[in-house]
Amino acid sequence: MFELGIAIGLLFFLILSIIKRELGIYLIILLLPTYQIRFEVFGIPATFLEAIILTMAAVVSFSIILSLRTQGRAAISELLRRTAPRNDKTVSIFIFLFLLAAGISVFVAPDTVRAAGIFKAYFFEAVLFYFLVRVVIDTREKLENAFRAVSYLVLYLSVFGLYQFATLANLPSSWWAVDVASRRIVSLLNHPNALALVLGPLLAMLIIKRYKNKLARAAIIFGAIAFYLTFSRAGWLAFVATIGGFLVMNSVTRKNLQKSFVVIVAAAILVLAIPFSRAKLLELTRADDPSKQNRYVLWSAAADILKQHPLTGVGLMGFREAYKSYPLGPDRVVQNYPHNFFLNFWLETGLLGLLSMLGLLILFAKKIRALARTEYRGLALAAAAGMTMIVLHSLVDVSYFKNDLAVLFWLIYSLPFVSIFSSPSSA
Repeated sequence: MFELGIAIGLLFFLILSIIKRELGIYLIILLLPTYQIRFEVFGIPATFLEAIILTMAAVVSFSIILSLRTQGRAAISELLRRTAPRNDKTVSIFIFLFLLAAGISVFVAPDTVRAAGIFKAYFFEAVLFYFLVRVVIDTREKLENAFRAVSYLVLYLSVFGLYQFATLANLPSSWWAVDVASRRIVSLLNHPNALALVLGPLLAMLIIKRYKNKLARAAIIFGAIAFYLTFSRAGWLAFVATIGGFLVMNSVTRKNLQKSFVVIVAAAILVLAIPFSRAKLLELTRADDPSKQNRYVLWSAAADILKQHPLTGVGLMGFREAYKSYPLGPDRVVQNYPHNFFLNFWLETGLLGLLSMLGLLILFAKKIRALARTEYRGLALAAAAGMTMIVLHSLVDVSYFKNDLAVLFWLIYSLPFVSIFSSPSSA
């Protein structure tokens, strides 16, 4: 019965994607949490999220082949225009280096089979989605609809999260807490931080885009409450820094700048006025805070491991195995990653992986800077806010090495590179 449900779902997705390819992109965004639906194909582990990305790739590939047969050179020129504009060649080179580093890390890893699965889901398919967005989202209307899909994703995750807070529905007992004020929600995901890592970048984009429609406003209101209820302190701080910085940056007049400061101060006062959140933030100032101690232990172990493997790192999922030889933090948990954006990539994909990711972020920033001087300033800054949130939050967490987060990263990365943006990049 489970397999039948998977088959029906994929068939439904296939039909909609054939009818309108952009519907496939919107559905992938909406269905990010379906990475938790797992099954096997000929003994190979897969998730529903992976399956719909590959189905979408098959649909796009077939349409390209069909266009080539009927339109010839014209179709080839159009494809090149969408996926590899002259000014974006450097981005493609760095993406290749990024994938190469991850591929090499499969063979460096202690468990090659498991590493190959991670390469497939976190790297190959996530990057594939980046190219799918670039090929399919070719009008302003389609891009706006993609943001609507983001709003719907935030809204349904948040509404269910609030329902979960009130009823404990689908909430693991470990997050119930003794008092209601300490309860942390996970919504349809498996951890409060996992929910915060998804909601944070999406909320940042919606807020900085300054949407005035009811859907986006509802998503922002419910999303902000749900984000607060994850009680991810790193998420809170990253969110305040991101939103505060971009509101000030986007305030072109003195009046708007004053409004931005009022909003920032009001939000800070609101959070600090709530006793529990105030106490949670004050815990960060304590030297014996378990969360801080866990990070220090992880980073110390990561630094020692890097001394031994500075070039290749330890391969995909290699940190977990190496970390078993080190003292654990107060949580007594063997972590999969060192919980730092730069250490995560360096240890898992080697120095080449780290440098290629840094190069990609620099090229992204250059593209945003170019677009911010055009009529697309709002969209550009929204994408920049989402990426900033990802990087800031993951200075003490893991915002890439997970199925939905990897796809989310490449979704945001693709936004300033879709073909409707004609402004040149310095990349």
